Amino acid sequence: MMVTDVRMRLGAQSVEHWAKLGFVMPKKLRIAIISLYALENNGVRHVSTPLREAGYSVTEIYFKDWVNNRFPWPEEEEVQALIQLLRERQIDFVGFSVRASAFHRMAKYLTERVRHALKLPILWGGMHPTFLPERCIDIADFIAVGEVDHAVVDFFDTVERGEVPRNCPGFWMREGSEVYRNDIASLVELDDIPFRDFHTQDDKFHIDGGSITGGDPFISNPEYTLLASRGCPYWTCTFCSNTLTKPLYDGKGKKFRIRSVEHIIQEMEYAKELCTNIKVVRFDDEVFPIRKDWVAEFKEKWPKRVGIPFEVLVDPRMVAHGPLQHLKEAGLRGVCMGIQASERVNQEFYNRNTTNDQIRNAQSIFRRLDIQSNLQVIWDDPASQEEDKDEVFRLIMDLERPFNLYLFGLTIYPNTHLARRLLREGLITEKDVEGVGTHAFEQFRVDLNYPRPKADQRWLALMVLANKPFLSKEFVWKLYESERFKRDPKPLTHMAQASNLAHMAGFVGKMALRGEVTPLLIKRWVNPQSLVTM
Repeated sequence: MMVTDVRMRLGAQSVEHWAKLGFVMPKKLRIAIISLYALENNGVRHVSTPLREAGYSVTEIYFKDWVNNRFPWPEEEEVQALIQLLRERQIDFVGFSVRASAFHRMAKYLTERVRHALKLPILWGGMHPTFLPERCIDIADFIAVGEVDHAVVDFFDTVERGEVPRNCPGFWMREGSEVYRNDIASLVELDDIPFRDFHTQDDKFHIDGGSITGGDPFISNPEYTLLASRGCPYWTCTFCSNTLTKPLYDGKGKKFRIRSVEHIIQEMEYAKELCTNIKVVRFDDEVFPIRKDWVAEFKEKWPKRVGIPFEVLVDPRMVAHGPLQHLKEAGLRGVCMGIQASERVNQEFYNRNTTNDQIRNAQSIFRRLDIQSNLQVIWDDPASQEEDKDEVFRLIMDLERPFNLYLFGLTIYPNTHLARRLLREGLITEKDVEGVGTHAFEQFRVDLNYPRPKADQRWLALMVLANKPFLSKEFVWKLYESERFKRDPKPLTHMAQASNLAHMAGFVGKMALRGEVTPLLIKRWVNPQSLVTM
């Protein structure tokens, strides 16, 4: 594709407007887009690619990464490295990807440091400014709200012409005390979005521990992630960010969209040429699109033109033997499926109309097709009572083994239906909502060492033990019935940690044989003193 050489021609009036904002605009924009603690941040890549195609000089900066289920606050040497890199790259405009509300304080801190050092205009994008635009525009000079895959080019074209972008769809702007709030941009056709750029390497950097490493830090990763769709076919789960994005687009087009199979296959053909270490593909859709004609075409094309094992996310309401068998024949290796909570909590609090029978049936299908199942449970949930936790434990014990079990801490996103209800009923306070609280930084995946009430320590230990294939169910039931562990769950927790370590060792061993173990993976997860549940 030809790259347009876009150059800015400033008129006197435009220069004056930018001067009022405190910025001196150059004759060609050099843009930096910064990912916070996520080397696989595809949002940064999706925005960078169309900007490069439009002729802009774009620097991608991957600032730090999470370590053993933690997001440590940046050290001064890392902040200085970021500022120095922006200065050396002669950056004119800085964008921060604020993908979750828990990053609010960190993004604010880095914004203030960069602004103080370099006096540059700063744009925030991602889910957090989409959820809480009023709060974010008080900090950033500009924010992106909603999908801006195409609109981001229009925004920077406006700036490049020397105009003040007060009226760009999908963007808000702060000018002194005045805030210009524009409507969201139109939903994009997924097949019109360019593939993420992996062929450009000299303008990508990773900052960690004060050092700056050039090149895309995720290009050699054995797991390649992509989306086959956007949105969710259900839209009902009150804890989910989709309940906030859906109303933004009411009356503006089809909100759940599926990419064509051919577009996905072409992306993988491109990715395989550059990301030469791909061992498995993970589809990160909210729910993988299982539509009869789509699956039939996928089954035909994926093995012939891609031929890499893949994993998908499914909902128990849509699991059926036929489509999964077709996907298995195409190369499906594993599925992730949410159990979440008890039937009562799922239906009354989460508005997630799934039943335990649907979950049992789904797991039975996974076993018959020999598909690895990774089942997910939400913990730290203020709506769940003892009887709810007992029900979830009994359900897990009732499921056909083997399966992996992942326990996630409940992330309470701001402004969701769940957040408003829990606040209204006094089950949480404002400090428990992400953006004020940072629960996702501490317990995104549940850690058995995290301080909790004794009852919860016992429940978590039992759930961790429930899926271990080397422990009989009879033995786990005896542990469940023990009055001793109700009084003192610490020995039970130690047992769960030991079983977790043994299970993880076997799991990592299989990954190693497949070539999927990397230093990055070890850095993120391996710490025997603080094991996440599995």
